[in-house]
Amino acid sequence: MPETTYNIAFAGNPNCGKTTIFNILTGAKQRVGNWPGVTVEKKSGHSTYSNNRFDVIDLPGTYSLSAFSAEETVVRQYLESDEPDVVVNIIDASNLERNLFFTTQLIELGKPLVIALNMMDMAEEKGLQIDADTLATLLGAPVVPVVGRTGEGVDLLKEKILRVSTDISLKARSIDISYPRDIEQEIDKISELFRDNDLTDKHSRWTSIKLLEADKQTRDEVRYHQNGTDILNQVKISTERIEGLFKDTGRAVISHARYGFIQGALRECVVENLAESADQSRQIDRVLTNRWLGLPIFGLFMWLMFKITYDVGSIPMDWIDAGLVMLMDFISSLLPNSMFASLLVDGVLGGVGAIAVFLPNIFILFFIIAVLEDSGYMARVAFIMDRIMHNIGLHGKAFIPMIMGFGCNVPAIMGTRILESRRDRILTVLINPFMSCSARLPVYVLVAGAFFPENAATVIFSMYILGILAAIGSGKLFSRTILKGMSKPFVLELPPYQKPTLRSLVLHTWERGYLFIQKMGTVILVGSVIIWVLGYFPTEVELDRDYVDEKSTLIRHFDEELTDLESKFKISVDKDRLAYHSEMIEYESSSSYLELHEQYKLLQDEISTEKNKQLYNLRQQEIGDITEQKWIGRVGKIFEPIVRPLGFSWRESVALITGFVAKEIVVSTYGVLFGVGEDVDEGSQGVISGLRSSGMTPLVALSFLVFTLLYTPCLATVAAIKRETGTWAYTIFSIAYSLGLAYTLAYAVNYFGRMFNWLS
Repeated sequence: MPETTYNIAFAGNPNCGKTTIFNILTGAKQRVGNWPGVTVEKKSGHSTYSNNRFDVIDLPGTYSLSAFSAEETVVRQYLESDEPDVVVNIIDASNLERNLFFTTQLIELGKPLVIALNMMDMAEEKGLQIDADTLATLLGAPVVPVVGRTGEGVDLLKEKILRVSTDISLKARSIDISYPRDIEQEIDKISELFRDNDLTDKHSRWTSIKLLEADKQTRDEVRYHQNGTDILNQVKISTERIEGLFKDTGRAVISHARYGFIQGALRECVVENLAESADQSRQIDRVLTNRWLGLPIFGLFMWLMFKITYDVGSIPMDWIDAGLVMLMDFISSLLPNSMFASLLVDGVLGGVGAIAVFLPNIFILFFIIAVLEDSGYMARVAFIMDRIMHNIGLHGKAFIPMIMGFGCNVPAIMGTRILESRRDRILTVLINPFMSCSARLPVYVLVAGAFFPENAATVIFSMYILGILAAIGSGKLFSRTILKGMSKPFVLELPPYQKPTLRSLVLHTWERGYLFIQKMGTVILVGSVIIWVLGYFPTEVELDRDYVDEKSTLIRHFDEELTDLESKFKISVDKDRLAYHSEMIEYESSSSYLELHEQYKLLQDEISTEKNKQLYNLRQQEIGDITEQKWIGRVGKIFEPIVRPLGFSWRESVALITGFVAKEIVVSTYGVLFGVGEDVDEGSQGVISGLRSSGMTPLVALSFLVFTLLYTPCLATVAAIKRETGTWAYTIFSIAYSLGLAYTLAYAVNYFGRMFNWLS
């Protein structure tokens, strides 16, 4: 058992690699939730070192401790509390001046501090030589060089955290950021009032500085104390004196002083060797973010992503599919024909298994997204899209949560919190569901593989592009109607390119993939069982056709054809034998006989294949007629007139209704509708064969894909929209608008496709 538990807070700027080090430190021992009272994500985990436990909080990335945004408020409130024993400030070593501005505020806060100089490899590539010991002396805190992506220096970081936690660090000491003499005098005056009135248990110097910066939260806290008026009066006098002396606001003067401190420290401990500096990121950006090449290259990367996802993923897909069929056949052979057997085989294995087949595609997609994120390219995508996003009243930063939507729309919508303006957040929330999440991918792979096997990757890629275009077009419409205005100016940060590590990629892929697996075991499982219930009852139905008789007639017809073929073959052989010279002893070895026999086998195989095909189609028709009489078919029939103009049947209406719970359940629904769990015959190809024999054409399949892409998002996404917008008005509008857009575009695809005879 660990001797002592210490609470450790990770804090730093966005894109400083803070979460990467957090992941290395805590591994799989993590949990994610929300901070109390706000929708900001809270990520925590634990680690052990030298028989001590570290409970680690990964605070949201922020540039300052001014409570302007929800993230800044969360970070500041947590750091001002007594909970953290040590604050680990993660710094991008290749951008020291910018990152150290946040460090100066942590120093003023007075918390025990450890500084991790991350991305040291990037700093060295830029020609920066950093004297960590000198920097530690100047900042009053241990400074540990680390490379988060490889884990280099993390063990030393743990040691420094423990030494600071136990008060035995020689580097950790209290220092003050030096301000001009006139500012220091005013800070002392306010601090003295704090000490005299005992109004705060926080660091008095920190609070005094925040008051001079006109920090609203600090002023509100002081105002409600008994003698707070005296302090605020002094703050007013001090602020007027500072502004009169420096001809600038108190906040600006203090910021300039902090940067002065930083620049002085950097001169002492940083040497920049320009001759050795090789800014590879800038060189790469000349191509990847080029005004004309950037967008086509992004499109190429996306196409390659889906090409790899489909082509590479199809191999393990076949393995899982074959294993699933074997498992279902094995369980069916063990269990007697009963409702429980049907529930287990058709409901659970047929439903969840239909989704499990697509796990390789999902994990490959997540892995490639992780590569793009960890390499730094995703930030460039936001930069590339900046001009386009400005056309809809947003800046490129808003495209970041949209890209996250490729994984899942729920965290992507939560990711809109990085936007400062409420108007920008709502606009991005409303268009985010049009980004193709991983839940839609199984539907794309299934339908595209069934009807466009040679061009499946291109079709899937087209759906993702259509989603982006729908989001941009809708955003432009909204920004000119219900959400007029332009986004606030923002400078987009481009972090340096990095070589992703396998450990980091695997961890990020598993984090997202595990959530998908959890969804399979919860939402999809429950949804599949519900669909099975609707497809199982009533157990007795009356059919207008005698399928037993039709099957017997069909078998008899093909058996007669085979018998007739065999007779014709024998006659041909006998005639051919007589035509040969009498000295021919081994006729069966002659080329003439072998040629006749090969022709016979080919015709025999053709008849057998056609027999199996027609038997399978007849069985699918029987399943369709039976399912149509079940509860699930009755539900589909109610909505069929609505979707008929799109070319859809009652099956598609059922699949789309269940897809509202979770888009993956569309595949499970088809699994139930086509009786995948039943022992049809050896020619059965599962859901794909069912789709092909159901009357769906390539044109209808394309229309169905468009509708699936655009229509009402899943329940979890709807809940996220309500939570982030804070109102049912925008939530209901999102549902209605996406449903209307999906219907309109799917109708257009089907209508013009029939008009011009496309994909007939």
